[in-house]
Amino acid sequence: MRNEDAKGYAKAANQGLNHSKADYVVLLNSDTIVSPQWLDRLVQCAEEDFQVGLVGPLSNTASWQSIPEQFDESGDWAKNPLPEGLAAADYGKMVAYYSGRVYPRIPFLNGFCLLTKRQVIGQIGYFDDQTFADGYGEENDYCLRASKAGWHLSVADDAYVYHAQSQSYSHERRKMLTERGNKALAIKHGQQIINKGVEVCRYERVLQGVRARTKVALRREELIEEGRKRWEGKRILFVMPITEPGGGGHVVIQEAHAMRKMGVDVRILNLEENRTIFEKGYPELEIPVHYVKAPTQVCDIILKFDASVATVYRTVGWMEFDGLDKIHPIRGYYIQDFEPSFFTERSQDYKTALESYICFPDLVRVTKTEWNRRIVRDQIGVDSIVVGPSVDIDVYRPRRRVDPDWPKRPLRIAAMVRPSTPRRRPELTMEVLRKIHRKSRGTVEVVLFGCRPEDPDFQSLPIDFPWRHAGILTQTQMANLLNEVDIFVDFSAFQAMGLTSMSAMACGVGVIVPAEGGSSSFASHESNAIVLDTNSQEVCLSGLDRLVNDEALRTRLQSQAMFDICNFIPESAAYKILEALFG
Repeated sequence: MRNEDAKGYAKAANQGLNHSKADYVVLLNSDTIVSPQWLDRLVQCAEEDFQVGLVGPLSNTASWQSIPEQFDESGDWAKNPLPEGLAAADYGKMVAYYSGRVYPRIPFLNGFCLLTKRQVIGQIGYFDDQTFADGYGEENDYCLRASKAGWHLSVADDAYVYHAQSQSYSHERRKMLTERGNKALAIKHGQQIINKGVEVCRYERVLQGVRARTKVALRREELIEEGRKRWEGKRILFVMPITEPGGGGHVVIQEAHAMRKMGVDVRILNLEENRTIFEKGYPELEIPVHYVKAPTQVCDIILKFDASVATVYRTVGWMEFDGLDKIHPIRGYYIQDFEPSFFTERSQDYKTALESYICFPDLVRVTKTEWNRRIVRDQIGVDSIVVGPSVDIDVYRPRRRVDPDWPKRPLRIAAMVRPSTPRRRPELTMEVLRKIHRKSRGTVEVVLFGCRPEDPDFQSLPIDFPWRHAGILTQTQMANLLNEVDIFVDFSAFQAMGLTSMSAMACGVGVIVPAEGGSSSFASHESNAIVLDTNSQEVCLSGLDRLVNDEALRTRLQSQAMFDICNFIPESAAYKILEALFG
């Protein structure tokens, strides 16, 4: 439909809205480049919930929907040029691939590309082309009207539309029209509701999580491509005889997935006796698993691979090759802790754990943190290769919560309590939680996990205060729980790495971690976490009390944590493991 005389954006948009009779209508600026399946993805987002009335995509420059940066160094909206060598379609495919389809909800959507349901138009009508005749403000007015009518506004985080932005106006005219539109909007709706909406858009945790992951998406792609060039076709077997899901298993699995993206044939070896519990803990595992009835059967399988990697001290000796002194697969040991410290001296397990680091002269040792490397070197006298911490940021990410956000509910504190592991300080943890609950007079809620609530050892802990116990969790259950809490505390004596803390940070949770151990490789005191001397109950209580009562500190740490932790992608650790084995 062509107008011989310019009528202004709002009137022209209304002409199109009035002409269309379809269930959905999209307003799309002429200065845009769409990416594959953009429209299907917008509709899919709208269909996710019948209350969603307006949907917008991600873009390079679309105010709150901009990725990867929202603002530039001057505080103005970021322009986010496409990475060198990538077209809008390529970038759109990458955004869609790493999307969690979490569909953030915000009060304002940018009008450069806006999908609207027909029911919304039928209920609230068209743009206000009288108040906003020149444009700039009409889409914000429409968003506010839709929200007041009970409709939700969503961002399709798997859809990307490139926006050249305001080619029809100079920067000065655009600035003038924006100021005029903002004044008209404030007169019509009141400045308070606008300010509240802007604050939500700026700090919306789900959208922040999307932006944090977009920042590292290109790096993930580069590592995968480089890994394919160097090691595609290699075969690796991780010897991992575990039962229930746990941190060490999660680490291996998330990095094995990354290796498979690089074209490496990765498999897991487990014991037949563990099959039922293991498969219950990992019901959707895409990595093939070899089950054997006894360790004596391991070597026959290992010989079919280019490398085998032990994941616990007792499995290193399983890689013994009788009569094959010169030609055999590469043998590695993925060291995620200093395991002799788990046992009493002179016990057989203690002796086996000590010997595991020097079991074979050609053993390739890799550790997660520099702390772990130093411990092994100082105690055993052998060196290791540090591959760095990692966390599955696709599983652990901010999502829309089931329950309301604080302060519409009590502040929620989560803690892992494992009475079977003394170094995790279960008694100290429960004592601190009991004191903080009594001090807060019911304004905090405590959620526990990591053991079975009926465990006699748990029942012997200080439990005479209100708490909720989630039991032993699968990876998906853990992600869901962490998404619903505000603070996670780890009062362990030390942590070799601290995967649960990393997972919590990836979900936008404020964390407390022990100063002793490898947590310093990802946690920075008062920057993205609280780092404490956990030898002192008073220090632990004081640190938690501060995080509970200082909203500004807690919010700042939560926000910074979800961005910082996304730098510890599984692809990076996977690449370094492959380099250690084959490089």
